[in-house]
Amino acid sequence: PERLLPLTALVGVSVCAAVERVCGTRPGLKWPNDPVLNGKKLCGILTELSMEGESGRVAYVVTGIGINVGQTPDDFSPEVAEMATSLSWELKRAVSRPRLAAAVIEELDRAYDALCRGDLSEYLYACRRDCVNVGKRVQLISDAGREEADAVGLDDAFGLIVRDASGAERVIRAGEVSVRG
Repeated sequence: PERLLPLTALVGVSVCAAVERVCGTRPGLKWPNDPVLNGKKLCGILTELSMEGESGRVAYVVTGIGINVGQTPDDFSPEVAEMATSLSWELKRAVSRPRLAAAVIEELDRAYDALCRGDLSEYLYACRRDCVNVGKRVQLISDAGREEADAVGLDDAFGLIVRDASGAERVIRAGEVSVRG
């Protein structure tokens, strides 16, 4: 199961690569895996993992990917209209959903192969390059509340390195990180 920790980041990088291949523009990544374009969320990615109780082995992993392709601002509810966008809206042209879907599947296949080989260096490089949180003040949102920190980088396991007001650094592995506050 620990080998699957970077899975959501790999999926995010794969979606960005597919969008770049089909559309000619590369989205950024809001840590850990949200593709964003012009500061707005382009895609939602959710991953579910199930483990066998007795052995502790992974039973399955399912990833759901929803890419906003043809929506206009009117298609989004008022609650998300300021935060969400679509490829066709940002690019001012139609985008082929079949071509994009095929590219996403091909990129996911490449990521799966890299995960099986244990060589994620290409994905870590891309994630570090594309992460829109790094260099910004962020809010860390958890059950305990909200905390402000500076995002300073990604560690070798795709965790977000943050520095708090006292200058102490720590790695965030899960939870929500907001760049909007």
